[in-house]
Amino acid sequence: MSAKFDKSRATYLQKVLKPKRLTRICDVGANPIGPAPYEKLLQSGFCEVWGFEPQPEAYAQLVQNQVPNTHFLPYAIGPAGKATLQICANGGFTSLLEPNADTVNALGRMGRGTRVIERVEMTLHPLDGMKDLPPFDLLKIDIQGGEVGVYQSGKKRVGKALAVISEVAAIPIYHNQPLMDAQMSELRKLGFHFHKFMFLKPVHFLNEFSVRLPRREFHEQALDGDAVFIRKLLDLAALSPEELKHLVVLTDAVILSQDLAVTAMAELVRRGNLTSDQVHGYIDLLPHATERGDA
Repeated sequence: MSAKFDKSRATYLQKVLKPKRLTRICDVGANPIGPAPYEKLLQSGFCEVWGFEPQPEAYAQLVQNQVPNTHFLPYAIGPAGKATLQICANGGFTSLLEPNADTVNALGRMGRGTRVIERVEMTLHPLDGMKDLPPFDLLKIDIQGGEVGVYQSGKKRVGKALAVISEVAAIPIYHNQPLMDAQMSELRKLGFHFHKFMFLKPVHFLNEFSVRLPRREFHEQALDGDAVFIRKLLDLAALSPEELKHLVVLTDAVILSQDLAVTAMAELVRRGNLTSDQVHGYIDLLPHATERGDA
């Protein structure tokens, strides 16, 4: 269990941590289909976002609704070269990969949404080649199967981030799609370990007999979800004080893992960057926390 975002708690952390800059987020695949996990932190003025979105309509929407501390570029990220963007009837399925008809047929669903309505040739830009992109603390990535290519094209930049929030798939929605295990393997090379699922979407097999089974009660096949990976998860002492501060901000307000936030704060106490009373002050703002001295 974790606590939801709370602006007063985020403000308290800014006051006691005093980071040298805003927490910086790189959003690859910033299509505004739904609220970003960092949205409330951004609205509070405590983070800066650099977003990449190659779909023209989605990019135009991002620019039209642009808010302070955001920067958007219409690039597809991946290994340098040409690629084809498969634009699907449901924009959430648009991908550099071809939708997998076998998965669609097996589940008996998603057929309409995964129908390719247009193919657009484009140039991929390696993340490590983005000269204007400053170092970032969080990589949020949702590009429907191209994630491993982004990691491979951005080893230097991703390898300096503190956390990755990536959409991962349990079964192949696209042909030749690297699944969650492939992402874990690639990120492990860069020093990341799996931390948690922000959510994992189950689906209901649909056929002439399963229609009798209510979807809310019978939907056991894992499809995809957002997974969180943390660099130096088991060795936070290897992070610098400034890195620890941004990790605290992210784990409290975006990743919603307040026990990890407290663990990073404990390391800052050991460094002399925070006091024990400041950590307890943060815990006092969390719901369900015990009284001081009761733990």
